[in-house]
Amino acid sequence: MNVLVIHPSLNAGGGSERVCLAVIESLKENGYNVMLGTFEQTDWKKVKEFFGNVVKPDIEFVRPRFFGMSAYGELLNFHFLLSNIPKKYEVAFVSCTSPWFYCPVAKKTVIYMIPPVDYRYGLKRAYLVPYTFLQSRFLKKVKNKVILTNSSFSSRIIEEVYSLKPKVVYPPVDVEKFYPSSKKDDLVVSVGRINSYKRYEILIRAFFKVNFGRCVIIGSTYSGASLRYLEKLKRLVKSLRLSDRVRLIVNSSFRTLKHFLSKAKIYVHSASFEHFGISVVEAMACGCVPIVHKSGGPYEDIIEYGKYGFSFTEINELADKIKLLLKDDDLHKEFSKKVLERSKNFGRDIFQRNIRKIL
Repeated sequence: MNVLVIHPSLNAGGGSERVCLAVIESLKENGYNVMLGTFEQTDWKKVKEFFGNVVKPDIEFVRPRFFGMSAYGELLNFHFLLSNIPKKYEVAFVSCTSPWFYCPVAKKTVIYMIPPVDYRYGLKRAYLVPYTFLQSRFLKKVKNKVILTNSSFSSRIIEEVYSLKPKVVYPPVDVEKFYPSSKKDDLVVSVGRINSYKRYEILIRAFFKVNFGRCVIIGSTYSGASLRYLEKLKRLVKSLRLSDRVRLIVNSSFRTLKHFLSKAKIYVHSASFEHFGISVVEAMACGCVPIVHKSGGPYEDIIEYGKYGFSFTEINELADKIKLLLKDDDLHKEFSKKVLERSKNFGRDIFQRNIRKIL
């Protein structure tokens, strides 16, 4: 069977890229011929540094963006990408943030769909309402389709916006590649793209109120906006006189990521209304106790409203919970055992089994 996988770029080093790579690996293991349709030639050396060993598609078809990265620009970008795909496919697997287009080159379509979370209010709503309307029209054109999403939180938004009921398939996490150190340090870690959406400044300001321990933020940069946000974080660290206790590590190797997660006691996820949060599960597989914002997939799906970790809504609350877990060894050990077990529910093998069933 010939399968077309669509993804904007694998070079960004985020959670959606991990999903796409796991899809490609699962398809190849089952003997399918895979073409990757993308906007940017994959830097496989960089991708391997981010994620370790990966499986490549048989063919990579690249058509650069001509219309920018806005929501409406992407509608046109994907249209022209698909207009130039050279052959027909039995299945198209759309692995990207939203179902931006109708896919005429495939008999059947699987859409791993991540919905917008900020469509309800103010100017963002005015901007996105026509966009979601266009998306709905495209989705109606796709006759033989399966809609997937990454959490029950995302599922509710999709039902509300598109009147569709997707199947929840948790993203793949290589939990077997992560493990805790025999000795944990008074270390707090956060991981993700260097993007203002991740709200790393919340963690830095909270850590300013914690007068001991260290904090490491590990992230990937991928655009001018990303680099500007990185500089803003560096200035904040310097202004708070935290340079000796807070470290920013950019575009690190997979080995470096595993090292810091294995040594850390706490993982903080500052982003609000995150759809899922693969890095939260990776940290849990290392015995890190997660503290997540009280919203979205990390809170609802991963820690189950506080059963497998802690949550916060404002900076003082986050600071208090960091201090509590760093000081109370018994409490940390209790939750560390819980989260290690919990992380096994999100393994890559479960994801691949679900994808095989769907195909």
